Amino acid sequence: MNLMRRNGCHRPFASVLAWALAAVVIHGPKQAAGQSSHHPATTSSEVSASTARAQDGESQPQLTPQEIRRYDEAQTLIDWTPQQIHDLPELRELQPAESQQDLPAILREVGERVSVFFEDFPNMTATEQVRSGPCGAELGDKCRVTSKDKFNYLVLTPQTEGDQLFGEYRTDAKGRPIDYLRLKPGQVLTYGFTTWPLQHFHPKNRMASRFRYFGRQMVDGRETEVVGFAEIPGKYPRPTELRHGSAVVPLVVQGLAWIDVTNHQILRIETYLLAPPPEADLERETTQIEFSAIQLRQASTPFWLPTEVVVDVWLDHRHFRNIHRYSDFKLFRVETRIGPVVEK
Repeated sequence: MNLMRRNGCHRPFASVLAWALAAVVIHGPKQAAGQSSHHPATTSSEVSASTARAQDGESQPQLTPQEIRRYDEAQTLIDWTPQQIHDLPELRELQPAESQQDLPAILREVGERVSVFFEDFPNMTATEQVRSGPCGAELGDKCRVTSKDKFNYLVLTPQTEGDQLFGEYRTDAKGRPIDYLRLKPGQVLTYGFTTWPLQHFHPKNRMASRFRYFGRQMVDGRETEVVGFAEIPGKYPRPTELRHGSAVVPLVVQGLAWIDVTNHQILRIETYLLAPPPEADLERETTQIEFSAIQLRQASTPFWLPTEVVVDVWLDHRHFRNIHRYSDFKLFRVETRIGPVVEK
């Protein structure tokens, strides 16, 4: 049983990124950032939805001193050489920065933008379409779509002012919560991309990551500033978690953000594991998120929201890919009615 989640939403439900395996029988590599490999032995795994629902007051898993030392020894993208930067396909057209003198101003401007986003964000619903399936050498290094799903996706704002823990939930067409116990055989379902990717740039969290200014690059006709980030092991307040059976393993994440030079809006984010967690079958994971300006009714300004997300997961030598597409964004109003007490 395996489940990975990103902490960043209200806690009776699974948090920001999670995947569940149900009766998985797949050949090929798995987990986070892509190479194909050998054919593993056939396995069968199940994930209970209850493992994805953290209880109120549940303590955060913490890295052990040994795990912190292990992650401290891993090279982060903050320390990449010019050749390593050039070797990343996403940065081939990068105009490298000559120094880091612009980094503080960039972080300040994008931090203000992220803060306003969290302060002004309304309750929202969208239509989510998910295409998922296995990838691997036996498929010609391609991915096969074995599952197509359509959901209502809800994002609810925190109840406490200043809180960054947004709730992200899925329902079916009739508004019923998704039962993760009933996933199709071989399905890997990921979710939670609206607010989690921005958390690293929020001023409250900035001291928990290292940052590097990589330079400028054009993205869809827009000039962007590329900034890398890497969580400091043991410092990030809401780490990504891998749930394996009854064990909860905190993970350390790094990534890249493409930030519009004119309005300091994050247009794209890619994240990767800093290193595979010890004594766990998670090998790698990458998330690619594209943001677009969405004009919600009755909102004075557009909100930049994820419209396409691609997640690659390598778990136990198997590789899965999920492609999420979001559309039909609408404001969502939550009403509470207080009625008379009915005595038994």
